[in-house]
Amino acid sequence: MRLAKRVTYWELLRDNESFRKLWLGQLVSNLGDWFSTIAIYGIIIQLSGSGQAIAGVIIAKMLPNFFVGPYAGVIVDRFDRKKIMIWSDILRGVLALGFIFLSKPEHLWIAYFLMILQTLLASFFEPARNAVIPNITKRSEIVAANALAGSTWSAMLAIGAAIGGAATALLGIQTAFIIDAGTFMLSAYFIWTIPSLKAKDDELRKESGAGFSQLVEGIKYIKDDVYKIGLLFVKPGLALSGGILTLFPFFAEKIMLTPLLSTTAGLGLLYASRGVGAFIGPIFVRKYFGESPRIMRRTIGFGYLVISISFILFSQAPNIWIGSLFVMTGTFGGACIWFFSTTLIHIEVEDRYRGRFFALELSIFTLIISISTVIVGWSLDNLPLTAREVGFRLALVPIIPSLLWFIFLFSYKKRRGNKTSGKNWSAVHGLASITEGSELPPSDIVED
Repeated sequence: MRLAKRVTYWELLRDNESFRKLWLGQLVSNLGDWFSTIAIYGIIIQLSGSGQAIAGVIIAKMLPNFFVGPYAGVIVDRFDRKKIMIWSDILRGVLALGFIFLSKPEHLWIAYFLMILQTLLASFFEPARNAVIPNITKRSEIVAANALAGSTWSAMLAIGAAIGGAATALLGIQTAFIIDAGTFMLSAYFIWTIPSLKAKDDELRKESGAGFSQLVEGIKYIKDDVYKIGLLFVKPGLALSGGILTLFPFFAEKIMLTPLLSTTAGLGLLYASRGVGAFIGPIFVRKYFGESPRIMRRTIGFGYLVISISFILFSQAPNIWIGSLFVMTGTFGGACIWFFSTTLIHIEVEDRYRGRFFALELSIFTLIISISTVIVGWSLDNLPLTAREVGFRLALVPIIPSLLWFIFLFSYKKRRGNKTSGKNWSAVHGLASITEGSELPPSDIVED
């Protein structure tokens, strides 16, 4: 048993310049993203009010990942990840300015078109950012780096949603999109100033064959390890109930509307609560339960149950204030799942395959959340169910991945235990032999 020194967030940002620049880029980019998201939902519910129209926004922001994600992963593994992130930011900033022209119902197609293009670019940016974190952090820093990245996304969701709801109501939609464009450009600048990225293994660049053959190789790499397959489907398990986001505008406008808040302000409150829960989750669990892989794995299973219970209560909440509280607790569980699965992937997946793994994971996630969103939007418009009834049924879904995950852990650990004659889980996965300076992250206690 070996204890590892826990790096604080301040030490990470103070001592690691490369990660600090990457984090600053994420900070401003996430702020602008959520600032404009509230504006988009607000204008569409005003111009259309259709559940399928709102579902269309979510699909436009998600589904393109499914089609280009696996190939984007090959690009991320093959070429300079820093340059990929910079150009993705610059082009998304240019596209954000196109939303300024969204002023009439007949212009809604512009929103869908621009969101699809932005999503395509994000399909390159996000796998590159996730894959590069272990390249610019020491093994003792990587858990803190993932927690900080996840909490930053969450904090900017809370702040950006709250400010976006108020600013859209006071200043108009064009201002939100101009700010969003500026944040993408600022993010590109911060990434450009990163002094260096650790040189990647050039083996993939030297490989012969087209991108498809390299995609197949990446899939085979995952297929050969059951544990990696399990990790691949953790976040897609979250997506099964992702259609809950389609309900937010309806709850804000028609069910939980209060004289104290406009529709956009109420929607901003729901998203802000989502951000608060996601911010607290990884930090709370890391602080009070530790960083061991065993804790991470178990937290994933319980996280699904927290989501289910919270959104059952949200669907029956009497007002937007109580509803926001349950959104916060539900997202608390979801954030723990997201953070710990990402950290476990950094532990398990080799650098030369990491971009393809994250891209494939994102592709599956976006396909499932798009299907969930279509079902929810269709149900609102075509079934004799209220939004509360749709929300209640959807909230039961996370119980399924929770049960499947615990069954998977039990059966896999039992099978590996039989094969390794008493070796602990960490030793099986190479964690017990990590030496100082390795890329892989430690746990507080590297044993199971």
